[in-house]
Amino acid sequence: MVRPGRFSDRIESLRASERDLAGEVAQLRREEEYLRLKVRQAREQVRYYEGLLALLRRDFGRSPSLVEVVRRLG
Repeated sequence: MVRPGRFSDRIESLRASERDLAGEVAQLRREEEYLRLKVRQAREQVRYYEGLLALLRRDFGRSPSLVEVVRRLG
């Protein structure tokens, strides 16, 4: 049989664990939101540079290789 003192200690231990886990979940949610933001920003950058590359190709009158485009810009 479990003594009342041990039972209340166990309950408090479980509550402390629950608080710790809730804090960890909140932290992970913040990290997830930060990573979603970074992925969205990276996708926007890729679209920007793809558009810029398409514009450069059009301005050069043909489809130069990426190496050639960089060489001409440098």
